[in-house]
Amino acid sequence: MLEAIKQGVDVLEMDVVVSKDLVILLSHEPYFHHEICLDPNGNRIYESTQEAYNIYEFTYEQIRNTRCGTFAHPRFPLQKQKSYYKPSLSEVIDTVKKVTELLGKQIGFNIEIKARDEWNGIFHPDYRAFADLVAGIIYRHGIIQQTTVQSFHIPTLQYLHRAHPSLKLVLLVDEDEDLAEKYKELGFTPEVLSPHFSHVSMPWIKFAHSRGMKLITWTVNDAETARRLANMGVHGIITDYPDSIFKAVKIN
Repeated sequence: MLEAIKQGVDVLEMDVVVSKDLVILLSHEPYFHHEICLDPNGNRIYESTQEAYNIYEFTYEQIRNTRCGTFAHPRFPLQKQKSYYKPSLSEVIDTVKKVTELLGKQIGFNIEIKARDEWNGIFHPDYRAFADLVAGIIYRHGIIQQTTVQSFHIPTLQYLHRAHPSLKLVLLVDEDEDLAEKYKELGFTPEVLSPHFSHVSMPWIKFAHSRGMKLITWTVNDAETARRLANMGVHGIITDYPDSIFKAVKIN
């Protein structure tokens, strides 16, 4: 996150999960992934058993003592290798606020709630409780105006829309999902429509504009695609490589 700030991003995108003691923390999966993490005893994790290292079954103290980033990521060879623990969302917000205050700039937070129907009670608490925990952190840190909350999970977004109307919401649409059907199923107009870049077309960009939504696409890691999408008029691009994308295109 701090490296991304150095590279000039205006929004930090992050995925969050829940610990056994209900601490919200950053993680792409709700378990320790075999490609980059050791187990709590410092041993290698295997793909066949990685889901057994369920973060929802560990306290945050245990998680802080479990290292990730020990191995070079096979799918992100340019990523700087650093052994670290999975930080809490509150810790990340506090650190980012301190750094950006020194730099005299404000950074947005785009927080993805990693909820699924089949994960309820297994990898996370009831999705409404999960959403409430995330909302509470946003309120306590005073970052409502600079934060969006996104999810692929429609019930989570629908609950947030009812229970936390002050939050700005983002509908995520995966590559293999039907964009029109998912938007219709949501039942309200979110602040941001965020489809996989393969879904982006001029009709959808015009539709988003007509409904007052921003269209922010993901995950774009090559310059040619980024330039094409920028020229089409997307409002933003989510990328793993902000430095190279910045060199290719500037999106305001």
